[in-house]
Amino acid sequence: MSTSGLSNGSILSRGCSSCVIFLCALLPVIVPGLTAGAEDGRSKQHDDSSLQSLKTMLTSEKRLTLARTVAETTGVEMLRRFVGKDELYAKRLGFESLSQVTDGKPVALPPFPVFRVGLAQLQRYDGHPLPLLLHKGVAQFVVPMTVEKQAQALSAITVRLGGDGKSDKILQWGSRNFIRRLSTLRSELAQKKQSPELAFFIVEVPALNRVYLGYLQKPETAFLMPISGAPAGLDREPLPIDIVFKTLATEAQVAGDALR
Repeated sequence: MSTSGLSNGSILSRGCSSCVIFLCALLPVIVPGLTAGAEDGRSKQHDDSSLQSLKTMLTSEKRLTLARTVAETTGVEMLRRFVGKDELYAKRLGFESLSQVTDGKPVALPPFPVFRVGLAQLQRYDGHPLPLLLHKGVAQFVVPMTVEKQAQALSAITVRLGGDGKSDKILQWGSRNFIRRLSTLRSELAQKKQSPELAFFIVEVPALNRVYLGYLQKPETAFLMPISGAPAGLDREPLPIDIVFKTLATEAQVAGDALR
């Protein structure tokens, strides 16, 4: 009888061992799936949060208004001082005549917030593009300039806000071809997307000599369109920002290897 009991116990032990082995075999399949789902959820929440932060930054009425005010006051005063009586210089900057600068009233149009992304940031790219923009925030504002009773951008003044209301700086003026193209694209995209309230911005990658026009579009997706520096033959249509940054990250690695 004792032998029979031992025999039955051995069979039960073997059966339980088989169950444990079977469950252990399943765990590597089940747990990673659950983990991946949780990570995807956290990743989406992270991206949604970053998009909301970017939207808030782009639509900050206080900073946009301040950039326009600085351009129309300090910027115009400096512009007039440098132009003087040089009509040719005024035209090179984009104005149609000297009097538009000296006698007229240059008017600021809605600014383009500018984000700058460094080579080292791209080399550490982890697949989430928005934190690269949010990390340093808006570097400066490109403010399109026109004159009264005219809607077309003629020139631009680039403004850096100091944050204390006393250290705001005018970085440059002019860039007539650049600002006219940006302003035209902004109007065309707003009309094409049937949304005049698209939030536009500029992304600069100085190390790769790239400039992009970016915009947020419902359902809260960021797109980038190459403006300058893109390889010849590249499609000029807007692409989701993650696709653009994936390509830039690859180029950044190659550029980094070349510098070593």
